[in-house]
Amino acid sequence: MPETSSSAGVAPVPGNVTNRRRRSRFALPHAQLSQFNFVLGTGITSTAMHNVGAYALSDVIFVLAVGGYCSLTACVAVRWVRDPRVILADVRESWFGGFAFPAGAGVIAARSTLLDVEWPALAFTAIAAVTWVLLVYCVIAAGIGDDARRHSAMTGADADTGPAGRPWRPDGLMRVDGSWFVLVVSSQSVAVAAGATATAFHHPLLAELAAICWSVGVVQLAAMIALGAARLLLAPLRAVDDVAPYWVFMGACMISVLAGSEVLAAAGQQTFVDDAVLASVCAVLWSFGSWLVPLLIVMMLWDWRRQDTYSGFRTSLWSMVFPIGMWGEASRELGEVRRVDWLIDLGTAEAWVVFTVWCAVFAGMLGWWWRWWTGRELRPSPADVHAHSQ
Repeated sequence: MPETSSSAGVAPVPGNVTNRRRRSRFALPHAQLSQFNFVLGTGITSTAMHNVGAYALSDVIFVLAVGGYCSLTACVAVRWVRDPRVILADVRESWFGGFAFPAGAGVIAARSTLLDVEWPALAFTAIAAVTWVLLVYCVIAAGIGDDARRHSAMTGADADTGPAGRPWRPDGLMRVDGSWFVLVVSSQSVAVAAGATATAFHHPLLAELAAICWSVGVVQLAAMIALGAARLLLAPLRAVDDVAPYWVFMGACMISVLAGSEVLAAAGQQTFVDDAVLASVCAVLWSFGSWLVPLLIVMMLWDWRRQDTYSGFRTSLWSMVFPIGMWGEASRELGEVRRVDWLIDLGTAEAWVVFTVWCAVFAGMLGWWWRWWTGRELRPSPADVHAHSQ
């Protein structure tokens, strides 16, 4: 998915030459792991449409999700092959946002089970699980390395005051935002994919894997909730901070509910987690995640009213689509497993809400690409300017 750019500095020349030069200046917006949020939002929308009986529409959206996943994967791979040095830089820049890659594979795997074809579900589940494990330790290693360099830069400074005697401030806390919850989403997406595949094609080992990943994801969620709350309380949002990724906070809760429901559906194939514990935790997380929705809506309204807020399309808007869709799917699945009719009805009705949001964001993305192709000026968001100035 694209990154915003500016066409400032392009000299006026004849029409076709102008477009060619501008396209050369922009080049093809480089793909990053965090941009797989498009796959997450599109995949969950396809699943929602399938579950309300809009099968043809669901299939079209699913093709877009798979096509986006393959295209982004190819672009990332080419970029990394051309310059291997950017691999670590990408991991450091995106941090936990890079977990959108395994999460996207997990969402596609779960949706593939609805096709009644086993091999794509198994293949994407394997991709999700392997890349999830690799990224976990790569991000941890990168974080430890950054902390070591930061500590060495403070040599000679007082431990309580920081460099040059300035009051100490947890700079790392400023990096925490909603995208960090993608770590939880990736863990639970592996659980969802493994659980759905185990139920559809009877794989007991995958059911056990789903239970393990769900357990890991719940602990990660607790840690991220603490970090997210500390960030908002101790380091308030800045003008350059985008609010849209904070929807992943709610999405992490809801995919934990969906993953737990998938494990419950495969209860006869796993003995790792007690069913009563699963059901109780899922009910608590669903309630907490639903409680967050009004707060997130208020945050978005506040964001739109801020001065200099960029209201156009940006990739982070896909971070909002996925949680909205996940809320409905988690509600419906939990309702089916626990036989709660009003939850099923709620989840079914919400499918059309996420479809509407998906259409709006998708239209904004198409408009961005059209402006890029025709060489029109693309205004950068404050978050993009800040990120590229670091």
